[in-house]
Amino acid sequence: MKTSLGALLLCAALWACSSGLGEGPLAQADREFASGNYLKAEALYEGYLQANPQGAQRWEAWQQLVRISDTVTGNTKKAARLLEAMQLEFSEDATRFVDLSWQLAEIYTRLHEWDKASETWQTLLDQGDLTRPQIAEVHWNLGKIHQYQGRYGMAKDAMLACMEQADATNPHAHCMYELAQAYSLLKNRAQARAWLEKLLALPDLDTELHALGTYMLCEILESEGQKTRARELLESIRATYPNPMVIETRLRQLGK
Repeated sequence: MKTSLGALLLCAALWACSSGLGEGPLAQADREFASGNYLKAEALYEGYLQANPQGAQRWEAWQQLVRISDTVTGNTKKAARLLEAMQLEFSEDATRFVDLSWQLAEIYTRLHEWDKASETWQTLLDQGDLTRPQIAEVHWNLGKIHQYQGRYGMAKDAMLACMEQADATNPHAHCMYELAQAYSLLKNRAQARAWLEKLLALPDLDTELHALGTYMLCEILESEGQKTRARELLESIRATYPNPMVIETRLRQLGK
């Protein structure tokens, strides 16, 4: 099982506190889940769905089955199949359909099922009732998928759209970093450098993102023959870059 014992116990405890275990049709299943008897709980939730095609608590039963598959047993593909079945059942409920689409898009992305993920994220954009931060997040995910698929021009366009929608804080900065990455992959060093310089000039920039942006800028400077400046910048992120060994290796490669 993917999830650690501590995480499972926390999950069960949170569910027990939030669900208000009572005497309804899912009470026994909920108690089994809260006690960590996940296989028994799974069988009871499945039994409820089979026996109650019009049951009032079908949404809750479905969601618990998804939670068990995705979080407890680590069977992410099964979780995706459950969500697909839920989409069919709740297709007339716009709010729930959006929620299910979001869950599915995230799972497809984790599974690296890029075509399905891209299609589902795009479906969310077409809903037309997302908040600006949500729209920014969808564009960010689409941009990353395009990047993984080698569609760097589309990745650039998605990150530009992400920047337009994101709050002018770290979400906006993350879009800017990925935009610079897209330009770098397109071999457009001038644009990549320009966006990195804008990124690094932002006030209160997240420390790790600052280090990542600085490292990318160093790579561009080195390619332009500015090794002294590149070394200076690498020295400045020795203590903040996520993998210090990478910095040490690059400094040795650049020499004195």
